[in-house]
Amino acid sequence: MRLVLSSVLLGLAWFVAVNAAATLAAWGLGRLVTRRPRPVGASWLLMVRLLPAAASSFFVLAVFLPAHWRFEPADSDETFGVVLGTAAALGLYLVLDASWRALRAALAGHRFAALVRRTARLEAGDVVESFVLNGLPGVSLAGIWRPRILIGSEARAALTPSELDLAISHEIAHRRSLDNLKRFLMYCAPDFFGRTAVARQLEERWQAEAECEADAHAVRGDGHRAVVLATALVKVARLGCVGNLHAISPAWTSSAFHVPTLLEMRVRRLVSGSAPPPAAAGTAGWSGAATSAGIATGVWMLGLSDALHVVTEVLVTRLP
Repeated sequence: MRLVLSSVLLGLAWFVAVNAAATLAAWGLGRLVTRRPRPVGASWLLMVRLLPAAASSFFVLAVFLPAHWRFEPADSDETFGVVLGTAAALGLYLVLDASWRALRAALAGHRFAALVRRTARLEAGDVVESFVLNGLPGVSLAGIWRPRILIGSEARAALTPSELDLAISHEIAHRRSLDNLKRFLMYCAPDFFGRTAVARQLEERWQAEAECEADAHAVRGDGHRAVVLATALVKVARLGCVGNLHAISPAWTSSAFHVPTLLEMRVRRLVSGSAPPPAAAGTAGWSGAATSAGIATGVWMLGLSDALHVVTEVLVTRLP
């Protein structure tokens, strides 16, 4: 029991320490990235935004806890001072706050899914099923684990078949890229970084890049398809926000075909032929996974886990 208690307390303390250090790194990288005028790529923006949460979680779960369980005696009788206790309390706050936000998002998404099942009309297409919903503005992809394509009834009536097909293709691209899940992870990330202006700028830049990448996947380099998609964007923008269903659907689990703040940029890129080509999927994710695996392997092969345990013991005994 003492080993479990020390694992939890020290794990939370290390979580806060690594989170704070990674927040400084992400803050510096984020300032560089957001000031860059050229497209960066949604995956790389996501990696910078999630760096503190991912780095601190990886360190505690893959590095600290295995080392602590291996080298710490089961009957160890350690006491923790004010510094480590405060750090553990901060870590617990970050974890609980993130869990609460995740629960709120899940409950809101569940309520919205129930509303869709009750009121929407299923529409079978050649490629994918969609749901037509009264009062929904435009076209959206709602949900995290099993996202559904939702079409507002006014958008369904206003768009031509080719325009609607491209709008749906845009949302299919979001679904294949797991963009709703990524949005959810950013919303629920347990970190200090999310409370900074740089993190919010990264999220806004990520949304812009994700929309442009979905446009690129929808048009597939075809100039005619690009013009049709731009026309669909303008038509949906003119419809405005009808009803109040947009407020019921949680913003962090729903990507909308039409984002007012990005309309001009997307239309200009589409009609000028400057829309970027579809990005290679998973490049940044595989790079991050390979780096994490390499770090964990290096820690154990070089014997750094023993050194980490020694450092932890020194902190326990020396800090007030």
